[in-house]
Amino acid sequence: MSEDRSLTTKREQPLSATSISEMTQRETWNKKHPPVEATIVKDLRTTELVAREFRNTKARFYRLSGAIRLQPHLSELPPSKASVKHRHTTEAVLYIVRGKGHTLMGYEGEPEQRVDWEEGDLIGIPMWAWHQHFNDSETEVARYLAIQDTFTVKQMGLHQIERHPDSPAGE
Repeated sequence: MSEDRSLTTKREQPLSATSISEMTQRETWNKKHPPVEATIVKDLRTTELVAREFRNTKARFYRLSGAIRLQPHLSELPPSKASVKHRHTTEAVLYIVRGKGHTLMGYEGEPEQRVDWEEGDLIGIPMWAWHQHFNDSETEVARYLAIQDTFTVKQMGLHQIERHPDSPAGE
């Protein structure tokens, strides 16, 4: 077990000069696919997900037991594919449900850190750190459960998601 603390120090990270917000795309997708209201979600390995083209993933969002602070979502990366590089004003914890891959993350102007992961691992994504997830399998999907403080951050009016300026604009 390794403990790399290179991303644990808080840093001021303003919006990039070429800010590409994902908020419109995300809110449009969320209106078409609202969070599933549930108390329990059975078998995250096989739960049906919906295509999220602007992120190159499939996903399903949840509101568990009427939650008002934390919002989980299940995301899936196709074989040999990657999510878009992005950052958000929420903290995130990712539990790897299926597969094997890696995540690149780092703050503006600093070297990226590579974190290799596989089924059963837990990863922390720091607030406002650039990050991108990669599925390292050529044949199997990779799935992760992300739990973020989205509901809390939205209530404070601080929710923001920004696509990296070098990433394609998407749909």
